[in-house]
Amino acid sequence: MIEKISIKKVASYDSTGIQVNLSKINYIYGSNGTGKTTISELLRNSDKPKYSYCNIERKQESSDFDLYVYNRSFVQENFNIRNEIKGIFTLGKESTDILDLIDEKMKDAEKHQGRISNLENNINQRTEQLDILKTNFSNQCWKLKQKYDENFKEAFTGLRNNRDRFMERCMDEAVNNRNELFNFEELKNRVESVFKAPQAKVGIIPTINYDSSLEQQSIFQTKIIGKKDIDVARLITKLNISDWIQQGHIHMEDTDGLCPFCQRELPEGFKEKLDEYFDETYNEQIQNLNSSIEKYKRNTFSFFEKYKFLINEDIPFINKEKITSLLEIMKSTYNENIQLLERKINEPSRDVELSSITSYLEQIKSEVEQANEQIAELNRVIENIKEEKERLIKDIWRFIVEENKSHYENYKSNFRIQNRALEGMRKGKEVQKDHKKRLEEEVIELQNQLTSVLPSIHEINTLLKSFGFTNFQLAESDEQGNYKIVRENGEDANETLSEGEKTFITFLYFYQLINGSNDQDKVNTARVIVIDDPISSLDSNILFMVSNLINNLKKKVRRSDSNFKQLIILTHNIYFHKEISFNKGMSNKKQPDESFWIIRKTGNISYISRYEENPIKNSYELLWKELRENPNSITTPNIMRRILENYFKFFGNVDVNEIVEGFPDEEKVVCNSLLSWANDGSHHVNDDLYIDSNQEANQTYFNIFWRIFKNSNHMSHFNMMMSEFEFESEEDPAIDEVRSQIHEAMEQASASEE
Repeated sequence: MIEKISIKKVASYDSTGIQVNLSKINYIYGSNGTGKTTISELLRNSDKPKYSYCNIERKQESSDFDLYVYNRSFVQENFNIRNEIKGIFTLGKESTDILDLIDEKMKDAEKHQGRISNLENNINQRTEQLDILKTNFSNQCWKLKQKYDENFKEAFTGLRNNRDRFMERCMDEAVNNRNELFNFEELKNRVESVFKAPQAKVGIIPTINYDSSLEQQSIFQTKIIGKKDIDVARLITKLNISDWIQQGHIHMEDTDGLCPFCQRELPEGFKEKLDEYFDETYNEQIQNLNSSIEKYKRNTFSFFEKYKFLINEDIPFINKEKITSLLEIMKSTYNENIQLLERKINEPSRDVELSSITSYLEQIKSEVEQANEQIAELNRVIENIKEEKERLIKDIWRFIVEENKSHYENYKSNFRIQNRALEGMRKGKEVQKDHKKRLEEEVIELQNQLTSVLPSIHEINTLLKSFGFTNFQLAESDEQGNYKIVRENGEDANETLSEGEKTFITFLYFYQLINGSNDQDKVNTARVIVIDDPISSLDSNILFMVSNLINNLKKKVRRSDSNFKQLIILTHNIYFHKEISFNKGMSNKKQPDESFWIIRKTGNISYISRYEENPIKNSYELLWKELRENPNSITTPNIMRRILENYFKFFGNVDVNEIVEGFPDEEKVVCNSLLSWANDGSHHVNDDLYIDSNQEANQTYFNIFWRIFKNSNHMSHFNMMMSEFEFESEEDPAIDEVRSQIHEAMEQASASEE
């Protein structure tokens, strides 16, 4: 069903517009030009751009239905100058067993639809639970991203602002990443070298070389003394004064034979003995000592000069602080060794042992070797930077996977349980859908056995004849499934129909269409019916016929097992409105499933108002008095219609509809049209009611009128009323004409009975 219609910014509806909250049966009254057709056109063509500001809200529990709209556009589209009319498929009357089987299968299909709906609800609940699981896991993954983002942001490129994508990467790496696991510090250092270190190659540090034998020259441990085989040698050795004597010997050249220490005259030949004591061997050893000391100084100093760049330059991976400390110790040791060697020079007879710098040197060499290894690795990385970055990123994600392992395992376990249940429900839903589809296909096959366009032709032609339209009818066209309008002789009648004839047959066509369908597969679908002024260009007799058909349609809408779900009627005709909206025994009160509306236009803007009871009211005089005193004021069939209703329903407590059941099917529609009831039980002439004095039609109604009394065994009342009628109208020529018509109809009825 349609719950609400909203219309604005189209035709005479302004930007505020109107809202119409609909019931099951809805009456919308409005004069011509107030905006009724805009409503029916919106319902026919809501997808057109001109209605973009309008809206049709359907009730959620009954949103699947077909919408049928009768208005001027329907007439133009279905009855134009072309000869062929699209056929209407309906169900055959004689196929009761198959219809029951169709109903059974449709009910089974509805049961499957109910199961599908339940499964869909359960699927939605499970899906929500999975969404919660996913959200929680996504948050846990995101915490890892925030924790390591500063250190590993290069590995998170493209994911740093997207929780879902980061979670998906975590899940993918958990399944596919089998790289070696490194700890955080290792990865952090590699990030420094791969992503943050210079991208230019670094030169290898030269190998540290030092001749440690310089510290261990034998001359440093050799006691340098004079010749031992001369007479003074024993004394010098005994007194251990070789170095003192050597110092004095050096100065003897300048003392003119005096002792350089005590200044006394030296013994004769003493200088020669000392010269012999400090012989050539002694001098050679002294020279060797001096040259060895010089070599030690030169080479060691050269070492310090050569490798001072280790502390003066910025070299990657070098522990400059440690190198500086080691070099300072080595220099200090060197200085101490120089002091020892200087004492050796002054006292050649001393043996000295130098402190070694080798242990410190080995530490420096080790530092350099480690730095060179890292430099070599850096250079290798630079040569293969793309591959190294990719490998490092994979290693970082391997680390993240390990950090996230417990969360991932928990999520995977819960997801597997929930998803298994969800998949079971989805499979169950598909099974139910397959069952439902199979049943619907079986229904279509059964309907194919039942549906045909021929019953619709028969129904429409029967109605035409019942209402006195005998000069044209429908026939099946050459194109299978279509109709054409023909005269009695078979000639095309489409272009020669009067406006009233065309309107009436169009409405009959629409009435038959809503009971079937142009589509063979949709003859039994739920449907909402909209009827917009169906009595335009119709005389009063046909107006009553149309009213009767619509009242029958109202009964179908109110049935719980009917596929007619809602009815919307729009009209500008007061009399027609009263005919279709009257509720017996309720005066002007509306039933719970009805709504009444009036559309008005002020200042070229349309408005709508809702009423809690039928707003179209009037009062009438007694029917028999109207018939007796003013027989030509309204149509005689209308008077008789009221007589029947008043007499049988209110006075005789007889349901006249039960009497009608005794008539043949083709006459029931005419009987029902005669019995149409208007609001308040009587009528005055209305300005918008067109009166058609059709003698042939009157005779048809008189025939039915008389037979109703006869079939119900109430001829005595009929005769009494006719006698009173004749008595009161004896001298009125107008009533004489009516009386003669009644007598003629009664005679025809009697003849047909015989």
